[in-house]
Amino acid sequence: MARTRKNAALDYQALRTQLRDGRYESLYVIYGDERFLIEKLISAFDQQLIEPGSRELDRVVLHGDGQPGRIEFERLRAEVQTPPFLSRRKLVIVRDSGWFSTGRKRANSADDADDEDSGGTAQDRQSRLIELFSQLSDSVCLVMIEEKVDRRLRQLISAIEQHGVLAEISRQTPALLQTWVEAECRSRELKLAPGTAESLIDRCDGDMAVLWQELSKLFLHCGYTREKTISQQLIADLSLPDLRGSVFDLTDAMATGRTEQALRLLDTLIGQKQPVQLISFMLARHIRQLICAAELKRPDQIASTLKVMPFVARRLGQQANGLSLPLLEALYRRCYETDLQVKTGQIQERLGLEILIIMACETNRWQLRQ
Repeated sequence: MARTRKNAALDYQALRTQLRDGRYESLYVIYGDERFLIEKLISAFDQQLIEPGSRELDRVVLHGDGQPGRIEFERLRAEVQTPPFLSRRKLVIVRDSGWFSTGRKRANSADDADDEDSGGTAQDRQSRLIELFSQLSDSVCLVMIEEKVDRRLRQLISAIEQHGVLAEISRQTPALLQTWVEAECRSRELKLAPGTAESLIDRCDGDMAVLWQELSKLFLHCGYTREKTISQQLIADLSLPDLRGSVFDLTDAMATGRTEQALRLLDTLIGQKQPVQLISFMLARHIRQLICAAELKRPDQIASTLKVMPFVARRLGQQANGLSLPLLEALYRRCYETDLQVKTGQIQERLGLEILIIMACETNRWQLRQ
């Protein structure tokens, strides 16, 4: 009799708890944009299922690169039907198969040939996947890592939930990231100065992979110098530049018509090797967040809605209070128009950004005089 899954989808913590408790399924489909945590899960599968010395025999990785025709379906079937040599289970990892998305467009007839090699049309492949999932034995652990899973593929989703686990690993909230950073520092007997964790998370834009790189750098420094406290100054000296803080200052200068200061801030960012495209993106995103902050008003609502650190939410609220909504909307419209000009080849990126800043400063300075 087929099993009925109790949970439609799991997050990282729930799945990690299951693995730590020694509860394994034969099928896992894991997707999401937090690749750092997904790789942590893959390491956990490796450590708990594969015996030392049998890795080459009991662990197989198939790469699809997001192209459905890249992985041969019969190869996958043969791998999951082969029993382990020495390990508890055979671990078969499929990366970015592209089999769980309906949004793929065919570039040419070669894609049709690829589909034939990988198991026929998309509909045929889904049927064969469903059949394969129902035949998985307890001696195998099939882990499929995808960027996205289309929940409209209802029969396929239902088969995953019936025979295994569907887990979405999304970007972590600022609060969870702060807890993680503090725990990593505490495990190394390091103290964090007030606001340090929040500043570091914000500099890394909440990306755990980047955040871990910066933490590792700080840990190495403290290990060499025997420092026991990670201060704001240490982060300023060793970590990534405070791009968001610079964008705050740039927006202030633009809103108050200080053209020279705004251009000087832009030169500083470019001198720090920040890509012009990234600066433009951060500026547009910041103005959009200010528009949201002007409507939300309360810092707690700003933090929860925009998923930013509390101190960033407070600063967004303060800056939004000093700017009119029509002004913010006009700035955002100028960002959109400049981006369109750059993407259509009408203007170079840096020149476009400089013109945007000058026009915004001059317009706002004129409005302030009225």
